[in-house]
Amino acid sequence: MNDKPSCRVYLFRHGETANSKEVCFNGHFDIGLSENGENQFRDWAQVLKDEPFKAIYSSDLTRTRTSAQLLGEPHQLEPVAYPELRELCFGDWEGLSVAEVEKRYPDQLEERMKNIEKFQVDGGETFQQLQERVVPKFEEIIARHSNEQIAMVCHGGVNRVILSHLLEIPIKRIFRVKQDYAALNIIQHYGDEPVVELLGGAVDKSAPAEEKKIAIQ
Repeated sequence: MNDKPSCRVYLFRHGETANSKEVCFNGHFDIGLSENGENQFRDWAQVLKDEPFKAIYSSDLTRTRTSAQLLGEPHQLEPVAYPELRELCFGDWEGLSVAEVEKRYPDQLEERMKNIEKFQVDGGETFQQLQERVVPKFEEIIARHSNEQIAMVCHGGVNRVILSHLLEIPIKRIFRVKQDYAALNIIQHYGDEPVVELLGGAVDKSAPAEEKKIAIQ
């Protein structure tokens, strides 16, 4: 390992969405955050207000941009948004609930779970295609921040393909990586060697407001 860390990344999933009461395939569907989702990132902003972030990045969808803006407020950082960091495109399933997909496209959900790597909704992407879109942009961003700390607010699928790439986990196993709303992953790069120091961290709600800290779940 290189003695000098090249970049430290706080990689978040966006906060709870406005349609979270039903499990939905939001993908590129531009849903906003719920009140709870906004509060999740107000909590993160409080917990991490003294972290030395040099920049904050997100996808260009509302749920990640709002999360990133709330996180950036204590640091007076305006997030930089990229379409390459968007969630998996679900094509014909965009914005639909699981129940709606089961009704309109019988048997496709079962087929998807049997073939995570290559299953593709009409008009959508495979997880392999998602990884090929996301990882080059992630690596480009990392390369800009030698010996610096940054934050990124992305999506469940995006985080999973980044982490599976770093940990060399096959795409067919990516759902073994849990990513709740507002989950935090910390990635420390040592030269070209990434180490995942935290996976799926959350704000410790049991701590007093002025002493909130990260809970490892």
